[in-house]
Amino acid sequence: MQRIKNVNGGCALSAMVLGLFVQALMQLSFVPAAPAQSRGETLRAIARLRGTERETKLAEGGRKEGNLVWYSSTTAEDSLTLSQKFRERYPFIKVHHLRSSSEKIIERILLEARAGSFKADVVALPEIELELLIKRKLLLKYDAMEQELYPAEVRDPRGFWTGIYITAWITAFNTKLVGAQAPKSYADLLAPKWKGSMAMDIEPYSWFVTSLRYLERRLGSAGATDYFKKLARQDIQWRKGHSLIGQLVAAGEFPVAAELQVHTVERLKSQGAPVEWAALDGVVPFNKVGVGIAGGGNNAHASALFYDFILSRPAMEALRERRRIPTRPDVTVPYLKPYRLLAFDPQVVDDFERYIALFRDIFRPGL
Repeated sequence: MQRIKNVNGGCALSAMVLGLFVQALMQLSFVPAAPAQSRGETLRAIARLRGTERETKLAEGGRKEGNLVWYSSTTAEDSLTLSQKFRERYPFIKVHHLRSSSEKIIERILLEARAGSFKADVVALPEIELELLIKRKLLLKYDAMEQELYPAEVRDPRGFWTGIYITAWITAFNTKLVGAQAPKSYADLLAPKWKGSMAMDIEPYSWFVTSLRYLERRLGSAGATDYFKKLARQDIQWRKGHSLIGQLVAAGEFPVAAELQVHTVERLKSQGAPVEWAALDGVVPFNKVGVGIAGGGNNAHASALFYDFILSRPAMEALRERRRIPTRPDVTVPYLKPYRLLAFDPQVVDDFERYIALFRDIFRPGL
């Protein structure tokens, strides 16, 4: 039976945890223990196998190991769906799952690595956190069985992780309260009628960075910063958690959410809620959530088996049923096709604290 542990928290990295990371990057040197090295050798040997030969070998090893430990920041429902689908196919492997916010997962991994007790076999996290783990040599390379089916732009070019779905950011609104007057551009959010009426998560850092860089290309650096200063003067209503904000928009407490995840709106729509979304300026900022094999853990075969399974079509279809946006080309969603997608640039990870400081200086959320 799968064990699910839920820890409250949002999806964005907090400034405190990012600061912890930067300090760790400069001062600490995590050296993978011998088991991690042997895991790497096992994964390289597995990668040379193909088709049913690989699955048979992995299943044999996974049966002996009997367990899989994975950490993720995706919702408990999404994680449970993947775990159950995996167990249906490989019932001889017990799945132990830790679900928490990205920052709490990272904090736990750092503490476990420092103590020499890194337990995770697999991690599923947003790309910025995966990049931070790579810097500390806490992820292992793996050539997954169906990895070639995924576009190069959603795969780590070094082979450490593969993006399994994207988190796309849009503006949401209550159709009963807004209707045809819904914002359609970034400039529309500055209209006086929205002052005091727009909700926003207190840590929308990925959306902010990608939107800022988009507006810098259009307006210049000073113009983009000036735009967000004007947006801050709209008396934003701050809340913690995008799921909560979606529910509040659906209930009519706020007519508009300046930034929200499109899958949140799509789930609410499927339940009959009076909500809709708009891609401002016809563009959709997004970041990838990927899966990687951790340098800890004791279950190399189960790790590879789970990684291969997550990239499979049945797993991606299960995520799509949950209104996620899979990265696998033959499991698509139609509603983003008309829009230009703006990818989060992972190169900003080294400068992410500056962006967080800029956001907090402009908006002062919660103050």
